[in-house]
Amino acid sequence: MHVEEICLSAAVDDFEAEQPLQEQKQSAAIAQTNRMRFCRSEFTLFNNHRLAVKTQGFMQQARSYTIDIGILDPQPKRVFKIGWIFLLIFLVLCGAAGFLDSLSILLGLGAGLCLILAVYRSHDRLVFYSQYGRVPLVVLFNRSPDRVTLVAFTDALVQQIKDAKTQYPGANESLSEELKAHRRLMQEGGISNKRYDIVKQRILSQHSVRGQ
Repeated sequence: MHVEEICLSAAVDDFEAEQPLQEQKQSAAIAQTNRMRFCRSEFTLFNNHRLAVKTQGFMQQARSYTIDIGILDPQPKRVFKIGWIFLLIFLVLCGAAGFLDSLSILLGLGAGLCLILAVYRSHDRLVFYSQYGRVPLVVLFNRSPDRVTLVAFTDALVQQIKDAKTQYPGANESLSEELKAHRRLMQEGGISNKRYDIVKQRILSQHSVRGQ
């Protein structure tokens, strides 16, 4: 193991409770509901560069955790996906129902189910990834609850991310802080242990490359 990796790992293993933060004041917030997926998310941005996240999904345990936004990439990525397979099956079944009268009801039901699955599997999201770990930490449904509200929130979030990054101007310092932040997320249930292990290797690899 490289000396740089040992130092960076030690910075995480020696982690204790966070220093007391300045008085938290809410600077922006947004709540999103996806009725098709039976899920709801709430994002609250505070002036101490923290983003509180609460999520509740269908048959899933509610989660609540806090993100240090200084580890986020300020450039979100739009992820647009269409459930093409189910959409194609829907079209095939609709066509078959027109030729097979005896099975038209059954084929119609199948087509309806495929259409629902196609809509369910389709999504349009705006995703903020961690800078070096490349973990999707903030996932927003596009144009929800409406375009104006979403734009206002994302603009405030992007500006605070840029402001937060000035606290850690050095590359190695940023890598160390991001690794600590991912560990806190793992402890709060924001990311899984498996995801954290992957992120840790990515960040340590970046650190060793920069140290060469």
